[in-house]
Amino acid sequence: AMDKSMAKVVLAAAGLAVPRGAEVGRAALASGAWRAAVAGIRFPAIVKPVRQGSSIGLSVVGAGPGLETALAGALAHDDRALVEERVAGTEVTCGVIGNDEPEALPLVEIVPKGAVFDYRAKYDPSASDEICPARVAPAAARAARDAALRAHRALGCRGLSRVDLILVGDAPVVLEVNTMPGMTANSLLPKAARAAGIAFPDLVDRLVRWALEAR
Repeated sequence: AMDKSMAKVVLAAAGLAVPRGAEVGRAALASGAWRAAVAGIRFPAIVKPVRQGSSIGLSVVGAGPGLETALAGALAHDDRALVEERVAGTEVTCGVIGNDEPEALPLVEIVPKGAVFDYRAKYDPSASDEICPARVAPAAARAARDAALRAHRALGCRGLSRVDLILVGDAPVVLEVNTMPGMTANSLLPKAARAAGIAFPDLVDRLVRWALEAR
């Protein structure tokens, strides 16, 4: 799941919608071949390292000189970067907990106060609103939770994951699957667990017991 390019291949093969995108390596950036690689991408786009967490190295760009700068920024953190079309819709995240019979928690709606849910927005409580349960139609919520469960299973996750999605109407597009989501007081998965009636000590106890289960 940390390799976002490979995860997208697996998720698409499982029939899940993912953003259209292209991968760019350091050699392609140096040679100028990156222009051909992103020729079919519609802008604005998200640029991010392939293997990085907490939105480190992520930026939102339009076509033009800013794209090359954004690629250089992402490639400072990895030898590969992803350029993905920015999907317009409602941003939500869905925690999934459990081993053999995983459970999708209530959706958390993410409303950044800036342009994107970046590193600051994730760790500064004043930089975004996180609403749980999400203000979406019941059909959209069901579709998003189902997509999260399918993504969790497709990538072979156990114990917990947090699936980030964009809802386009009632249709979910899977952005990423985070297998080590934050567990601070401000983190999204514990917030969703509380909405499901699972207090933090109980959540931690369950995670320990699932980790000790034989495969």
